[in-house]
Amino acid sequence: MKMLKSALLGTLMVPAVMFVAGTVNAEENTNTMEATYLTQMPEGTFHADALTGNRVKSSVEDNEDIGTITDLVIGEDGQINAVVVGVGGFLGMGEKNVAIEWDSLELIKDEDGENYVITVNASQDALESAEEYNRNEDE
Repeated sequence: MKMLKSALLGTLMVPAVMFVAGTVNAEENTNTMEATYLTQMPEGTFHADALTGNRVKSSVEDNEDIGTITDLVIGEDGQINAVVVGVGGFLGMGEKNVAIEWDSLELIKDEDGENYVITVNASQDALESAEEYNRNEDE
């Protein structure tokens, strides 16, 4: 009977020990990835400052300026979800922020091929009447 208890205990202990060893090994492997570096901008990419500060134009109002990009909303996956556009007001006073989903924008290189012209299929009135974007992360 004593031998049966030892065999049963040994049978139960082996999977537990293997589980703990596997868990420790998995935790060690998550921290061993080394950083990689870029020396130049990859093709088909741009810097955030290529967007922020740029004017957004309305494709339904003869490319009239309708606001300025003030911020980007970026997901944990690194993708841009939306741009925050300051609309309305005068000389920065009375302006409100509206978040426009990234897929709603069209980016086209200008004639020089150096800057982007950013357009959205919305009017100035539509943006001014849109609900204000609330950046408060607690809500």
